Amino acid sequence: MNLNLRLLCFLFVIGCTSGKENFKDRSVSSIYKKASTLLQKKEYSEAASEYKDLETLFPYSSRAQEGQIMAAYCYFMASKYMDAKREIAIFLRYHPSHKLVPYALYLKAMCLYMQVASIGRDSKRAMDAKQTFLELINKFPDSIYYVDALKRVMILDDIIAAHEMMIGRYYQTNKSPLAAIGRYTFVATALPHTDSVPEAYFRMVESCLVLGLDVEAEKAYDALAQYHPLSLWTKKAALLMKKN
Repeated sequence: MNLNLRLLCFLFVIGCTSGKENFKDRSVSSIYKKASTLLQKKEYSEAASEYKDLETLFPYSSRAQEGQIMAAYCYFMASKYMDAKREIAIFLRYHPSHKLVPYALYLKAMCLYMQVASIGRDSKRAMDAKQTFLELINKFPDSIYYVDALKRVMILDDIIAAHEMMIGRYYQTNKSPLAAIGRYTFVATALPHTDSVPEAYFRMVESCLVLGLDVEAEKAYDALAQYHPLSLWTKKAALLMKKN
């Protein structure tokens, strides 16, 4: 690197720190203290900027990587989920064995979780959040985030199942019972612990009967009666089977 380029780099760093302390007065402890104070005041964007300075100005300090994760946390608290995920992605790429990896994965999953749209929209983000929580669960079963991750997976499964049911009912209403059966079967087999399963079996009975698939309808009803004997959907399915 020639002298002029080095000078430009130095001036760039000085410019980035203008409005704060003088560059020569900055230290790991002073930056971390200021960032923590801003975080306590809920000035999240300003705190994130300070935490990022730890890695920029002191990349070899013990707190540089911690500052990167803290910056991601500040972005998360400010609802700047894209910025948070960007910081986490960089951290995970360059520090895959760091002690903060479990928390980084949890924070990444929470960024996705907080962006999960209401039922009726694309469920991809819910699936992405679920996969990230599952990655945390599988890689770090002893993590303090394990139990909460399990709970959130269950919530996400209910959201995904409800979304699949909505699509299935759309197909069924628009005279595409075979496509509907595919959605209902996915809910019943891949998400058997969700609240949507009894209705999924009932809709399978309905759709199979429309297609003249009496044997398949009976199998769906038997499964519904076996696993959800007290459900209102079971009673409705029993009446439907009796009529047919």
